[in-house]
Amino acid sequence: MDISEWKDKGLIDLTILELAYAHLGGKSYYQLKDGDLKSILPITLQEINHARHREYSKNFVPVVGAFAVIEQIGFCYSRTDIPKFSNSDSSPILKALYYFADYSEGHLDTKALYALRNSFFHNASLMAIAQHKNKPSFYFQFDREIDSLTKYSPVVWDGKVETFKPEMTTLINPDKIIDLASSIADNALACLEEETLSVDLEGGQKELFYRFLKHFR
Repeated sequence: MDISEWKDKGLIDLTILELAYAHLGGKSYYQLKDGDLKSILPITLQEINHARHREYSKNFVPVVGAFAVIEQIGFCYSRTDIPKFSNSDSSPILKALYYFADYSEGHLDTKALYALRNSFFHNASLMAIAQHKNKPSFYFQFDREIDSLTKYSPVVWDGKVETFKPEMTTLINPDKIIDLASSIADNALACLEEETLSVDLEGGQKELFYRFLKHFR
């Protein structure tokens, strides 16, 4: 997208796709005729990358931040060049993984990521016990040495604490979750450049601006 003319535009002159570019584009700010426009997304990604390399903040903080980025992208955007996600009311995380990470609907990795996100956000735990019988339960352990995002146990756990055994553990690489968040944001921007990005916010431009952008005069 050509942003060279933005310095001659005011905030109210920007289209919804131009606001999406400001959200996703990665610059620290964009100069407009009536001030500077900043996005929360690059700030969040910078803080995640800072925390991931610190001994006392490399586990919980950057992973929670990565999930927030993935959810933010899935909350805002979809693609017009692939079929719509079948459940419009589904979690934004699942939508982001489908639209911008090439995961098929129902892929086990998407279920594992969603389960870890919930257990982390609700009680900072690596034990994710499903609330519905048709959803899998997991006991996770972080392992930065595995080459894949996840390494599943050959023994499926039924989600009952009394039946759990250590061999039912699922390994998951937190660094790959963080990298996945950055990749999803980059892929959403690429779709915008290719004119296949759809902004799905009910509140349109106003919601995109007030949720994720800031205007400084």
